[in-house]
Amino acid sequence: MTTMTATPTAQAAPVTPAARPAKTAPQHSKALPAPNSDFYQLADVLTAEEKEIVKKVRTYMETKVQPIINKY
Repeated sequence: MTTMTATPTAQAAPVTPAARPAKTAPQHSKALPAPNSDFYQLADVLTAEEKEIVKKVRTYMETKVQPIINKY
C-alpha cells in the first residue's frame, strides 16, 4: 500500500500592470462596409416604377425631413 503525501502547490503571483507585456503599435482595423438598409433585398423584386417611388421618397426624406427631425 502506498501513501500519498500532499505537496504544496505554487501560487501564481498576482498580475500587475507592470507585469503585462507592453502594447505594440496600434493595429488599424478594416473600414466597416456601408450599411445595407435593404437586409432582405426587397429592392430586387421591385419594378422600375416602384424603384422610382422609393427614390422620390428617399430624396424627400433627406431634403425636407432630415434637417428638422431633431426638433421633434
